[in-house]
Amino acid sequence: MKVVGIIALIFGVGNLIIGIALSSEYADKAGGKIGFGIGAIVLGIYLLNRANQKKEEQSEKDNWNDGKS
Repeated sequence: MKVVGIIALIFGVGNLIIGIALSSEYADKAGGKIGFGIGAIVLGIYLLNRANQKKEEQSEKDNWNDGKS
């Protein structure tokens, strides 16, 4: 999930930069790229956040299991 989040974040930033660069000449094409870029950035941040939460939950579970046995 972490790798997919990083890839989505990279695609999002790339599309956002391209969309902003195209906005002066091709406004109709830029809108889609900017929208996709923002969506991919949000998805990437969510996936990275969720991966970190899962890692913390697993370490808490491991600590609890070690203390219980």
